[in-house]
Amino acid sequence: MTYFLRKGSNTLAIKTIPQLSFANRVVIVTGAGRGIGRAHALELAKRGAKVVVNDPGFSKEGEPEGSSPADAVVAEITKSNGAAIADHGDVASMNDVAALVDQALSRWGRIDAVVNNAGNVRRSAFTETDAEDLLSQVRTHVLGSLQLCRTVWPHMLAAGYGRIVLTTSQVGMYGQPNLAAYGAAKGGVIGLLQGMKIAALDTGIRVNGIAPFAVTRAAPPAFPSSLKGWMGGEQVSAAVVYLAHHSCTSHGEVFIAGGGHFAVARMVESRGIEFDRPEDVTAEGFVARIGEITDMNDWLTPTNALAAAEPTFVHLRSLFA
Repeated sequence: MTYFLRKGSNTLAIKTIPQLSFANRVVIVTGAGRGIGRAHALELAKRGAKVVVNDPGFSKEGEPEGSSPADAVVAEITKSNGAAIADHGDVASMNDVAALVDQALSRWGRIDAVVNNAGNVRRSAFTETDAEDLLSQVRTHVLGSLQLCRTVWPHMLAAGYGRIVLTTSQVGMYGQPNLAAYGAAKGGVIGLLQGMKIAALDTGIRVNGIAPFAVTRAAPPAFPSSLKGWMGGEQVSAAVVYLAHHSCTSHGEVFIAGGGHFAVARMVESRGIEFDRPEDVTAEGFVARIGEITDMNDWLTPTNALAAAEPTFVHLRSLFA
């Protein structure tokens, strides 16, 4: 397809992008029975992927509802001559995750990509949020993603190839009223991604994140339902298809996607300051230089935690050399 790259009314360039095909590729999509996950599964299948549609049929709060919508998505895919199988397991259960991966390998003999989309959301005022609210969401978002990724990891290492997409949220970055526990779980996904991106270096595995917003059953009430045509899950899938594709060169990134909007979010820190004398390191010294400490004009994006501390190590070595 040909795309015109524009800035304002000016055409800057013309780019022709070949269709991203998933022929002979096997993709697991969790939480794929409804909403955004369903959109991912349908789009990947349309592009030739063999899709494992995972969904236990839980409510948006994470409670069993007694049936799974995964079968309906599989029926929709197979009706269009696509290839898909249903899995009704809970990603928070290690036994269910093992069965999910075994089913994919038994049926198709490989796993090329995993889209960790399964999630739940419990809304409550912070003062009413309890341990179970937090643990329920951490189990699904963080533990579920960890267990599935760890289970497919050896197979991807053996193949020297893999694509993993984790689903986080802007709520985990910036917060939102009545969603403190949900934000904590989604923030945990970002931490998981940072660790996985380092583990994946030089393996052929690429790990990225998506922070979607769309009008779904789990969307906040403030989302305008009148814009559903522009805020459906398929708008998010446009980015996920790339991140799950063999042509993807991104690694360790978190992409924002929704309503035709795409951006990248990165963890950054100010360059900060260094004190030269231990006796100056006081609360008053900190306050005196707070403006310099919080100055973001020359921000940094460290590659890992040790790299973030290295400038201070260098400075201290220079003082005591």
